[in-house]
Amino acid sequence: MFQYLGVVCLLAIVSVSCGNPIGNEVVDDQQLVLAFVINRHGERTPDSDELSLSNEQEKLRNLTAIEGLEGLTNVGKRRAYQIGKFLRQRYGSQGQDIISNLYLQDEIAIRSTDKERTKMTIQVAMAALYPPEAEQQWDEGVGKVWQPVPYTAVPLSEDYLRYYSNCAPFTALMKAAKQQSVLQEFRQFDDLIPKLKALTGRNFTEDPLLFETLFDLMRSQVGLGLDIPEWAKPLLPRLGEAARLAYRLYFRTDEMKKIGGGVLLNNFIEAATAISKGKSVSKRLRLFSAHDFNIGALMEVARVRGDQSIPEYGAVFALELYKSRSTGELGVLPVYLPQAGEFPASPLHIYGCETEDFCSFEKFKEMTKEFLLPENEFYTTCGIKTEL
Repeated sequence: MFQYLGVVCLLAIVSVSCGNPIGNEVVDDQQLVLAFVINRHGERTPDSDELSLSNEQEKLRNLTAIEGLEGLTNVGKRRAYQIGKFLRQRYGSQGQDIISNLYLQDEIAIRSTDKERTKMTIQVAMAALYPPEAEQQWDEGVGKVWQPVPYTAVPLSEDYLRYYSNCAPFTALMKAAKQQSVLQEFRQFDDLIPKLKALTGRNFTEDPLLFETLFDLMRSQVGLGLDIPEWAKPLLPRLGEAARLAYRLYFRTDEMKKIGGGVLLNNFIEAATAISKGKSVSKRLRLFSAHDFNIGALMEVARVRGDQSIPEYGAVFALELYKSRSTGELGVLPVYLPQAGEFPASPLHIYGCETEDFCSFEKFKEMTKEFLLPENEFYTTCGIKTEL
């Protein structure tokens, strides 16, 4: 029923360049000492912009009456649970053993953007990550299978994870990027634009980000159990490519990459540097429940190789720091899970470290230094007044 969209999404997933499996002799020598992990939320209902492109608005509103616009669906909740299972398998006692089976606040930091879909995603994921052990079971009913796990969220207007909506310089850079792209990479879609305008009433030349908005509408409809419109089926392969190009506009310039991913990169470098100096660092697993643009931004500033297409709902990207048991040297490994519960995670490579299983931390730090952005500088750059 959904074969058209399925093929396009599969092509997007496999286009991410994955590294080769790492040999056991290398893995056995490496101890994970730090991980920064970003997930995209689970499947959601359409947002208002997407709904405005639909010719079935009333039908979609009726289908989303419970969740509301942008709400996490039941499919999305199941996806979130798979994210938590992945985190437990990779970072828990049966995996890299960076966290305990017990929830211990000194071991983990959890942050979400202040959106219902991301907050609900991390809540469900934590249910899978930390099913309560006997010591943390708090009653004879639900307390035996679930426990509360805290997370942090800050106002959208002050959140560096929402750089694309709250940072005025980024907005200006995006405006220029859109104008340039219409004259360059989007010229190949000149024949598609009049068709889409006739079908949706919107001018995609004025805002090429509408390609991604329309493609996301299709994905949301599929998540709600609807087929995509008949008119869209023959256009979908090209629409998917246009959507990917639209997504790439968020990382068109180095300054856009720095604003988008520089704070996360800076925090990773600071924690890793402290570890390299033998300092005590708590919360060595740091989780961020966020959006596709956050995954892309961190991948960009970390110089991860690959054709970075739009992350699927439930995608997970991690920057992991390892310490060699034999030499004491630190190395960085990027890991990508295309969609929790559907595909296995794979190691990626970093530009400049293509032939290495783990990129030397010192080399990684040198190669990425131009993108570092301390959080207080983000607020200054973006003109955000905050007491955070």
